[in-house]
This record gives sequence, structure tokens and C-alpha cells, in this order.
Amino acid sequence: MEKNLKNLKNSDKFSNQEELIDFFEYKDLKREQILKLSREIVRNCGIVIRKIQKDEEVSFNELTTDLNNLYSHTTEFPEFRKYLGTPQQEYVEAKAYHLITTYKKVPTYAELKEECETLSKESYILGLCDAIGELRRKVLDCISKDNKDDAEFYNETMEVLYDFIMKFDYYHVIDNLRRKQDVSRSLVEKTNGDFVNFIENLKLRNELKKLQK
Repeated sequence: MEKNLKNLKNSDKFSNQEELIDFFEYKDLKREQILKLSREIVRNCGIVIRKIQKDEEVSFNELTTDLNNLYSHTTEFPEFRKYLGTPQQEYVEAKAYHLITTYKKVPTYAELKEECETLSKESYILGLCDAIGELRRKVLDCISKDNKDDAEFYNETMEVLYDFIMKFDYYHVIDNLRRKQDVSRSLVEKTNGDFVNFIENLKLRNELKKLQK
């Protein structure tokens, strides 16, 4: 037995260990690069959304470039494409929020794909779910300013988006879809209630003004 162990230790069975170590160090480095860029994209999407909320001018050129670069980092290791979902969804949310609030238009997948060629269909659906949350904030902001027309528009847009995302029930191929649909439903219902209360309150205040004249 000792002889066998000695032979094993002196064998060249593990002569390629340095090659393996180099490979996994390189792969781990690529993973860290992907995660770093992914976090930067998510953070920058948040900055863009805050600028939109303040009615500031925004550009998506850097975001689309970063997203396409992020995808290129995964070509060597396709298993790392699982890290693409969150930044792509944040991009869709920001882009949809911008187009809806600026141009009163919901972007199609084809339109976003034209700008960000690596965008997945799954991220498009999930990103629209997230946009519903931003639109709720917009509705509440309009209500606080007694802006009935815009509040109504954004409330109806939330319902349009919700009706659209509920057409998809492919829960085994779109991860996290059911949870986001449930959250979206709750937000739409709450916002509808807030809008109805706002309209009733607005009517009451208008009636009081008439009586005071």
C-alpha cells in the first residue's frame, strides 16, 4: 500500500493543475467583472429614473453601450448570462418610464431591441412589471398637485401595462414573473383606489367652492 501511495504521489496525474487553477482564476475574474458592470448599470438606471422624476434631460446611450458590453463578457461563459437579467430589467423600467412620461408612449420589445440589441424578451416583460411601480409614484405625485388629467392618464397606463403582462403565464421559462405580476396587481388596485378617492375629494372641494361664492 505504501508503495502504491508513493507511486501515486510521484505520478504526473495532476501535472495540469496549474492550467486548471489558471482557468478557474480567469473564470472567477470574468464573473467579478460581470457583477461589477451589472451593479454599475443598475445604479445608473436608478440615477436616470430620478432625473426623469425631476424632469431633467436624460440619455440612454451609455446604458445601452454598457448592456451590450455586459453581454459580450458572457459569450465565453454562457452560464454567466443569469447575471444579465437584473440590469436589463432596470433598463427596460427606466426606458419605459421615460417614454411614457415624456412621449405618452409604451415602448414595444422591437423598439427597445433596436437600441439594445442584447435585450432579452424575458427582461422586457419583467421590466414592464417594474415600470408599474414608477407609474404609481407618478399618479400619486399628480394627485398631490390636483392634476386630474395626468393622474388619470398614468393610472390608465398602469392598467394597460398590467393587462399586457397578465397575458403571459409562462412561469417555468420567465423566472420571477408570478411574483412581479402579484406585486403589479396590488399596485394597480391601490392606485385605482387612490384615484377614485381623489376624484371624489376633488368633486367635494369643487362643490364647497360653489357654495362659498
